[in-house]
Amino acid sequence: MKNAIRKFILYSLLGISFMLGGLLPYGAGSVAAASDSPKETTKGLVQGDKEKLALFEQAAEELYRDMQEGNTQGAHLQMERLTDSLEGLSFKGLTSVEGIHALAESIIDVRETLARAEVSPEEWASSSARLRLAVNSLAHQDNALWLQYYKVMADDMEKMHRGRTKGSPALFREAFLALQSHYAMIRPAAVIRKDASEINRFDSWMSYVERLSNDKAWDEPSAGKAVSQGERLLKELFGRKTGEPVFLPITGFGSPWYWSVLIGGWIVLALAYTGLRKYRADQTVMSVHAKKDRADSYRF
Repeated sequence: MKNAIRKFILYSLLGISFMLGGLLPYGAGSVAAASDSPKETTKGLVQGDKEKLALFEQAAEELYRDMQEGNTQGAHLQMERLTDSLEGLSFKGLTSVEGIHALAESIIDVRETLARAEVSPEEWASSSARLRLAVNSLAHQDNALWLQYYKVMADDMEKMHRGRTKGSPALFREAFLALQSHYAMIRPAAVIRKDASEINRFDSWMSYVERLSNDKAWDEPSAGKAVSQGERLLKELFGRKTGEPVFLPITGFGSPWYWSVLIGGWIVLALAYTGLRKYRADQTVMSVHAKKDRADSYRF
């Protein structure tokens, strides 16, 4: 019953979004056009639509802030403000049908989280963060916040690789769970901006690795192939070049301060040596006599 109500609210919101956005009056062809051009930017929007989108993003930012701080009254007020800001907001040219679906799901998740009698700080933080990233992705094609998760997820991949090379299924599983959590956080934002085929490929890979990490019999060769494939899919998801290196923090040193002190010491020694040579050069005095001067002459 709960799932049926959830779906009803979801598709009602989708229908309202399409009608308010001016898509339905143009028929099915307009819906297809919206799905075929998910990567258009806000540059093509008229000033009124830009302002509405800015208000929608501002409401999402303030809702995120209140929910992160545990401000119950403020969060409920901002949730109503965010819902009201949907009125008249057109999604045409901003994202695909799948993107609108992901955005609607994120809004409903936050609504359900706020409606629960018992406040869960962890759920408040995660659901509001997902919605914030989704709305930010809708408003910004370039430099969207969710793109900053690339290095975080690449680090998870590196830890999975490390677990595989060490023959540690537990370490591999732990790293995958971290990757799974980070992907769940940015998935709505990615769906809003990326092609459905890219999302489906990464979803399929995640499902495969989850089964692989749960197997009682450790399959090290399959784990190695999965990590290599995952690294390529991750770069595709974030729009990175396949041959682009991933810069990760240096690992393997238990005391990083030691290297800072050592490098600093070498710099101090080099400066001291240079200063000593300059001092000695300044103390050296050489007497030079003119050719016509007499040996017993006096100089003043």
